[in-house]
Amino acid sequence: MESDRVEFCWLVHHGFDTPDIDTMKDLGAIWGSWASFQSCDTDNCIADDFSDARKLLDQGLNTKCNLWTHEDNFAMLERPEGLSIYKIGIDKDLIHRDDLVSMALTAARYDIVVCMGFDLDENGSVTDRLERHEHKRYLMAIKHIIKGFPDTQFVFVDLPSDAITDISDLPNFTCDNIQNVLQLLQDL
Repeated sequence: MESDRVEFCWLVHHGFDTPDIDTMKDLGAIWGSWASFQSCDTDNCIADDFSDARKLLDQGLNTKCNLWTHEDNFAMLERPEGLSIYKIGIDKDLIHRDDLVSMALTAARYDIVVCMGFDLDENGSVTDRLERHEHKRYLMAIKHIIKGFPDTQFVFVDLPSDAITDISDLPNFTCDNIQNVLQLLQDL
């Protein structure tokens, strides 16, 4: 028999920091880049890059959370215990790749992905042409992930500005504030 229970998780951007992490952890699992572990006590940390994964294993992060890396890294890391693997193809040249992998992994596992700390503004404060181009590529990767998981609802919380139209027009994309999201999640 299939469950009617709605499964949700938190997805934190690598630079996100919150004083209310306990409330989030009480409600659901927190996913994100390994860079979010210190500030968010992330339950599931992504380290797509081999050198990052090696460094984190040496520091024992795999004993403090569910540490994930690409399956191509597993043998080179000598098949360590407590390391989860995935096979997701995210362009190695994209910025914030760990955030993108986290988004794809959560979208494949949960009905609702609550995204914290993201900025989906195309223009933003970036003035360098190359950085602006890289940010646009990153935003298009987010769009493709959201579009690729039409049965998953993505809720972006407290965006600092409006999301680009390419993303905000997707039917499984919404924005809200943290008070409304907390109330909704507590009611599930």
